[in-house]
Amino acid sequence: MRSLSTFFNLLVLLLLTAAPLKAQVKAEIEPADIDTELNTPAVTNKQAGALRRVMTAKAQSLIDEGYNVELMRDDQVIAVTIQLDKLFRPNEVGLLGTAVGLLQPFTDFTRHYGKYKLLLAIHSDDTGSQGYRTWLCEQRIVSLYDFFDSHGSTPAMVYGYPLGHEQPLVDDNSRANRALNRRLEIFIVPGPELISNLKNRK
Repeated sequence: MRSLSTFFNLLVLLLLTAAPLKAQVKAEIEPADIDTELNTPAVTNKQAGALRRVMTAKAQSLIDEGYNVELMRDDQVIAVTIQLDKLFRPNEVGLLGTAVGLLQPFTDFTRHYGKYKLLLAIHSDDTGSQGYRTWLCEQRIVSLYDFFDSHGSTPAMVYGYPLGHEQPLVDDNSRANRALNRRLEIFIVPGPELISNLKNRK
């Protein structure tokens, strides 16, 4: 099985060194933009109620463990926010030892192909150049891929989005605000297998 970090690095290498293949690579390897992935696959009205119950229960379990959790897409998608200071040292790309415990509960969502998909969105503050922020977020995504890969995740179910400073929560006018903007958002999205199972329930 190709590791998640190898998958990500191969994509970056191909996009940088094989311009004629760029469109083909994007179509075959790169996930869609995050908004599209958050809304895919679609759910019928008949399945929506059962899916809300499943996802609400999963969300409550994470809340009980102390995570910052929100429900979105009519309570069908779980959004969890973890401050990056709990996962990485400033300007470093290797996960802290304490990050393992924080990320461990999410590995259960990635072991069965098609049941769930995880979207990992890394955000930065406005410190440093845009190029540096992008590089830092990309390398941190690679570290997250490595973590999930080492815990038995299916590569096709984990998508990384190094968003940098595109979506700040607050103005970067204080140390506290910059810390709020530096965050990992984990979106737990129902996959086609979960939706199909709900459809087949009697």
